[in-house]
Amino acid sequence: MMCLALPHAKRPRVNPMKRYVLLGTVGAGKSTLYAALHGIACDEAKKTQAMQYDLDGGVDTPGEFFCHPMYYPALLSATVDTDVLIYVPPANDPLCRLPAGFLDIYTQREVICAITKVDLPDADFEATKAMLIEHGVSGPFFPLGKDRPDLLQKLVDWLQKE
Repeated sequence: MMCLALPHAKRPRVNPMKRYVLLGTVGAGKSTLYAALHGIACDEAKKTQAMQYDLDGGVDTPGEFFCHPMYYPALLSATVDTDVLIYVPPANDPLCRLPAGFLDIYTQREVICAITKVDLPDADFEATKAMLIEHGVSGPFFPLGKDRPDLLQKLVDWLQKE
């Protein structure tokens, strides 16, 4: 089965200067994206039970932490040493799950969106993007889908830029 991940030999290393944290709901595709950024096939991605950190400064967060306000302090702590907040909504969810003002807490952080599952039949990237803009997220917006390493590469290129 083809996956979002780039082949390990071709996987560019994410510049450690762009430290990121993946934020989003349960099932949005954060762990699959995290695995893909590390050259791991999506069928090997595991459900995140706790924060996962890599040596390059990437953080994968459990969706439960994003969905329940009692876990917000843990998420806020995870963002302290990051350069980029990557909000990960699925393109097949028409509702904004982003807590009001959540991404504005650290104004010195860049906020980008990695909109996942764009290859599903019920996905609507443009509608998801418009909904996020309506809720104050300015992007940039990166569409991501299974079997689309070209889309993943665009996100990797952005993370590597100075």
